[in-house]
Amino acid sequence: QRRVHGIIQIMLRTLMHAGRNLTRFNQLTFNQMLFFAKLIPVRLGDLGEGTKEATIKEWFVKPGSEVKEFQDLCEVITDKLVAKIPSSYAGKIVQLHYKNDEICQVGQPLLDMEVGDHVQVKEVKKDEPAKHPAPPAPKKEEPKAEAPLHEEAHDNVYTTHAVRVLAKQLKVDITKVKGSQKRGRVTKEDVILFAETGGKASPQTTAPAPPKVPPKLDVPVASKKDKVIKLTGFKKAMARSMTDALAIPHDNLVDEFNIASMKAARKAYMDANPGKKITYLPFFVKAFSSAMIDFPIFNSHSSNARDGDGHSTDYVMKSEHNISLAVDSPSGLLVPNLKSVQRKSILQIHEEIKELVERARKSTLTQDDLTNGTFTVSNIGNIGCIIGTPVIFRPQVGIVALGQIRTLPDFKIIKGESKPVPKEIITSSLSFDHRFIDGATGAKFITRVKQFVENLDILLLNLKQSSSNQSTFDPVSYTHL
Repeated sequence: QRRVHGIIQIMLRTLMHAGRNLTRFNQLTFNQMLFFAKLIPVRLGDLGEGTKEATIKEWFVKPGSEVKEFQDLCEVITDKLVAKIPSSYAGKIVQLHYKNDEICQVGQPLLDMEVGDHVQVKEVKKDEPAKHPAPPAPKKEEPKAEAPLHEEAHDNVYTTHAVRVLAKQLKVDITKVKGSQKRGRVTKEDVILFAETGGKASPQTTAPAPPKVPPKLDVPVASKKDKVIKLTGFKKAMARSMTDALAIPHDNLVDEFNIASMKAARKAYMDANPGKKITYLPFFVKAFSSAMIDFPIFNSHSSNARDGDGHSTDYVMKSEHNISLAVDSPSGLLVPNLKSVQRKSILQIHEEIKELVERARKSTLTQDDLTNGTFTVSNIGNIGCIIGTPVIFRPQVGIVALGQIRTLPDFKIIKGESKPVPKEIITSSLSFDHRFIDGATGAKFITRVKQFVENLDILLLNLKQSSSNQSTFDPVSYTHL
């Protein structure tokens, strides 16, 4: 028994000694982890499309938060998109450099994060000093040449991965594309222009537009009771876009459409499909798209090409009918677009409009949703307006505003007497770029749309014709003035 008791005591002392060593080891490891951790700035990366700044919409973390790799840090809003910024590292948030609704420049630190010493951090040389002082970081190897964040410089071509993917899709040799940005950086617009022109035109050979001289205006004085609102995000983009639109010579035409045929078709569909609803908007979108088969100039983009006098020389006739919709969202006016409308049915257009409007109101639109639109439809009748003078959304050359549906008297001869007969009409206000489209062409186009709206049977017959015409239509027609 004494021998067994001795063995047990030896075993207990051994376990206690091992436990004390393990505790000291754990404490040492934890302290070593703290000692060898480093503080790094997490910068706002390149968001594409020449974006230079972003407004902080919402933070998902706060100082002291433990984050995992790829976890969303915040949501930002630019003049083109809403995006969530993920973390490239796992670590602990130390400091946020911006509050909600503040603006951060691309390349500047969004926050400071504590990460393990083993984490390799890629530092990028910046053109401007940071707004907030960043903590010292370990010395890293400097890049051989300056380039925007997350950009590649393969084959001596500076561009983003997304632009390379686009070039591959369009079967464009990106090494032959001349970049329009600083240091010859190639943008998406450069690749698209190269594909459309076969390399015959480039931003380098285009005469620059005359410099813009801002008008001298009196600076308003705000009193203590006044409130100064700073334009950010989409509202800032709208201000810039509308200012640029002043350079476009607008022509406007107004007409009235009788929607009796459209109303009958809408009612027939809902009667045959109880519980399902469809609005008038997809009918109009399809009618305008179908009219563009006969008048493709309305489905065009203005070009930045200028002659020696600074006048436009080209416009690009687009093959796909990407119809933009003006949407009133919490973030401001958004203009997302429906892709390839000419290939879709009215029901398909209806479903996609619902999805697009829902994403716009939830601020979940993608960059693709907001780019490459070719013609805009604005439904001002939803808020009670009848007639408008819509402003063209560059580089598009046309926009239409649809007014409120009204019941008006239509006088007809009945049994030899003129009697009023009620009819439901909607007003269409068309604006187009008078540099490329003359008034007669604009009138013929809106008359063609009216024919489709007031006689859906003709629209259906034209859809069959449109299918065959589309197959022979050149994918991209580049027209020289």
